[in-house]
Amino acid sequence: MKTERLAEAIYHSNPLVNTEVKEAAIAGIIDFIAASYQAKNEKEPALIVEMILEEGGNGKSWLIGKSIQVTRAQAALFNGLQAHLLDYDDVHSDVRGHPSAVILAALFAAGDPDTSGERFLAAYVVGVEIMARFGEAMNPYHYTKGWHNTATLGVIAAAGAIAYLREYSPRLIAETMSLAATQACGLRIQFGTVVKPLHVGIAAQNAVKSADWIRAGLHSNPDFLNEKLGFFEVYTENIVYDVAVNWGDSWRIVKPGLWFKQYPFCSAAAHGADAAVFLHEKYKLSEEAIQAINIRFPPNGDAALIYKNPATGEEGRFSIEYIVWLALTGKPLTFSFFESKPIPSVWRESVQKITRENDASIKPSEAAIPAGRFTIVDVTTNSGEVLSKRIDTPKGSPRNPLNKAELREKLLRAVGDEAKAEMLIAATHNLYRTTLGVFQEIEQNI
Repeated sequence: MKTERLAEAIYHSNPLVNTEVKEAAIAGIIDFIAASYQAKNEKEPALIVEMILEEGGNGKSWLIGKSIQVTRAQAALFNGLQAHLLDYDDVHSDVRGHPSAVILAALFAAGDPDTSGERFLAAYVVGVEIMARFGEAMNPYHYTKGWHNTATLGVIAAAGAIAYLREYSPRLIAETMSLAATQACGLRIQFGTVVKPLHVGIAAQNAVKSADWIRAGLHSNPDFLNEKLGFFEVYTENIVYDVAVNWGDSWRIVKPGLWFKQYPFCSAAAHGADAAVFLHEKYKLSEEAIQAINIRFPPNGDAALIYKNPATGEEGRFSIEYIVWLALTGKPLTFSFFESKPIPSVWRESVQKITRENDASIKPSEAAIPAGRFTIVDVTTNSGEVLSKRIDTPKGSPRNPLNKAELREKLLRAVGDEAKAEMLIAATHNLYRTTLGVFQEIEQNI
């Protein structure tokens, strides 16, 4: 019954009647394109393109940032990996992961050039809703156990979004999501390696394949939320009742909303980064003036930050110690500091000045995003002075968001061509009146 109610809710969804929902979806697509273009010249997408060209195949799906057309499965893999490669894509606090990278990678791959832009926007909103509701129901256990939510929950959400895009019946929506659920995988032990963004590409690809297999006539057991052997029973210890309850009363893409990043690292470090930037700018700290640094989180607030003394910049994306040290000593939190190359040994020695702790005695702010989160950075100087800064709502989060001009600037920096960036923005804003083909036209004509 849980599965039936969810499939029916998805089938009857009509999210775009709310203008705020439409605007949130447009902003999400702009940010997704920005994150994708920012990574388009990295070596990993180029390797995937080489593999695609060697594999061959007929298709008309869009590789974002490229002028070639490929199969749906190939496009989903490429677009997912590229969007998440630099950890610059959006996050959602209910998901505890990255919804747009996997959902939009799958939807852009599954759609045809003549696919309705309005239906595409609605499918994206539905996908975020599925993923956020599953995340809310299954966390914190699912994440802290070691699963990579973006992959495990994303494959199901993306499959549901494609099924909605293609107007599948409730029964086939359930079968598509069920087939995706049996492919749910991804371990957080891969954080700090290229396998983490590859998880996203694989999840998007599996979502596309699941929708294609069901459309071709294969069938799965639709009851993937079965109370004995279903997804929740296997992947979480939480008691999950009905994820479809109050479906459509509001939409998670708006409330709590998407979080658009200003830095290319894990959002769990964003609070600490903002605190460290503040302290450096106010006190003009130098490395020589710092005796010790302590960073305080609520319980499990640092679960994603698995490296205390990272060996590479890529691992540094998941190290609060490395990120805070960079910011406190005035180094810009730009892409060059988070590449796969080794971190200099002298820097790694400096990071050892930093400790972290989880403090359950500190009361979270009611305004905190995610709920219950905060980070406090305490700096002890060589003179014995203690400088402290607490952040509850980091920049880019829904309660301290990037504005339209800042989001536009993020896309412009990523694309590197103002005319093309403006065309992509205009195409996204007008998408509900056109078709998906407008994006490929921009790519092929410029």
